[in-house]
Amino acid sequence: MINEFYSGSHTETQLTAAAYRAADSILRSTKYLLPSIGQELLALLTLDTLWGLCLLAAGWFLVSVISGPLGLAVNVVLLGYGVYSAWGTIEETYEQFKDWFWGFYSARNEADLDKAGEHFARGVVQGGMFALQLLLTHRAVRFASKRIVKRYPPPDKLRQRFVEEQKRATEQKQAAIEKRPKVGKQNPEAERTRTSPPSEEPSGQDPRLLRTLRELNTTLQAQGSQELGLDLPNASGLGSAVFVGLTTLLTTGVVALALAAASSQSRRRRGQ
Repeated sequence: MINEFYSGSHTETQLTAAAYRAADSILRSTKYLLPSIGQELLALLTLDTLWGLCLLAAGWFLVSVISGPLGLAVNVVLLGYGVYSAWGTIEETYEQFKDWFWGFYSARNEADLDKAGEHFARGVVQGGMFALQLLLTHRAVRFASKRIVKRYPPPDKLRQRFVEEQKRATEQKQAAIEKRPKVGKQNPEAERTRTSPPSEEPSGQDPRLLRTLRELNTTLQAQGSQELGLDLPNASGLGSAVFVGLTTLLTTGVVALALAAASSQSRRRRGQ
């Protein structure tokens, strides 16, 4: 059984312990997010993608930020797993999630993991959801993640935590939906326009990422920025940050999809 607060000198155990703390803190972050966003976050993840991402994030942090003897030792351990092609992509997320990286690395108890989860939640609502989506769908990251997960399978303890958190997030979201005031019946044509997926998805785009963007857009249209905020102490002003961040996220996604669709149509016309 994994000891997530391991502080000994065995390099691989240090790596997997740090990765577990990272994964556990991500799962804990959902309680600081309102239900709609917490479940969207979990919808982006499977147990293997969560564990693989956290192994890569912990490995990169130990090698590139902590460095020193531990970083050198982790660097040697990771040789041959193709992780270095993913380093640049992970590094791009560091500024957005800097407090989270340092939080899970330095965590020594459950309260520290909760705090790291809070840092991750703040990173998500301040624009990090889009970065996380790109990270999870980046080819080099997916390749490295699959290889390293084969070497270090997800701990049973994390498997149990993942299932529990999925169940809790689903129940929390359902309860929030049931408490929501009833609104008048919408125009059927408007409802179809809001919920129906496009007939053709741009070539080369990850289908799950496209679905998540559409679901976030639906939530934003239906509920506004208040539903997307954080349930955090001293979080005044975050509602505006959430709205701006997610509006930017959605605008970027829509523009990217439009450009991809235009490019695809242009290629088809040239081929005719």
